[in-house]
Amino acid sequence: MKKTFFAFTVLVMLFGCTPDNNESGDSKNNPEELTVTGDILEVAEYSATITGYANLPLELGDAEVGIMYDKNNTFSAAKKIVATKLENNNKFTVTATGLESSTTYYFKSYVQNGTVLKYGTVKSFTTKESKCPKGAVDLGLSVYWAECNLGAEKPEDYGDYYAWGEVETKEDYSWSTYKFGTSSSGPFSKYNIDSSYGAGDNITVLDPEDDVAHEKLGGDWRMPTDAEWTELMTKCTWVCTTQNGVDGRKATGSNGNSIFLPAAGGKSDVYLGEAGSRGYYWSSSLRTGDPKLAWNLRFFSDLVLMDNSHRYYGLSIRPVTE
Repeated sequence: MKKTFFAFTVLVMLFGCTPDNNESGDSKNNPEELTVTGDILEVAEYSATITGYANLPLELGDAEVGIMYDKNNTFSAAKKIVATKLENNNKFTVTATGLESSTTYYFKSYVQNGTVLKYGTVKSFTTKESKCPKGAVDLGLSVYWAECNLGAEKPEDYGDYYAWGEVETKEDYSWSTYKFGTSSSGPFSKYNIDSSYGAGDNITVLDPEDDVAHEKLGGDWRMPTDAEWTELMTKCTWVCTTQNGVDGRKATGSNGNSIFLPAAGGKSDVYLGEAGSRGYYWSSSLRTGDPKLAWNLRFFSDLVLMDNSHRYYGLSIRPVTE
């Protein structure tokens, strides 16, 4: 009881002054305040890095400090970010992610010890305007990723299935119906760098007329390369999840934005297999060491990886754009 009363007394005594400013106009720590709202270090389309200061006496060493932010200056739906450490001059730095672009947010520092809560001055920032095209998601990567599979109206829909390099769906996905060759041994009429599979053309990435995402959506839309799938795989956080009753994987970028990829399975001959348990997504890249194969991203319940499949398989397409 004595410690709680002392903590409350210290909070009351230390909070109440306006933060000083240095010559550049940036806030600095004021030793007469318990917490001081700092400045914005960086603002992007969907994130902001914010500073604050906390003058914690010894008795309040376990107090929680951080930043609260909200689109409303009443903070009626405020979110908070807890600082993990204090730097020099009792400064802390946090990053808010998952923000909306072109939106004004209000923020303030806070210190909380039990039921005692004190705030710094309220400030604001406005996130940058997004250049992300309609129907795409900015994950903080080199390209924007479509919200849905090609042929789908919402993220959890499976969408359509295509053989690699073909731009129309069909009933039978087999070598006998494949556009560029009717056997795994060739010859291939296009996309071949190995003379043992027929005349080579040294083309290893789909041309626009054979890229179904570009053909169906136009503009800068296209199928991702194997390098772009690898970037998505390695620079995003992946979790197994269910969205509106559909199993799949959610990939979340460093900026807090995410896309959902349904476990849509794949087609071979006239059959759809593994729908609901596995996902297979074509890249636009040929496997150069074996031209009967092309690269795709696939995921199982416990694994996400790049692999390759026979070009005639009917797999999902997740478009990208610049």
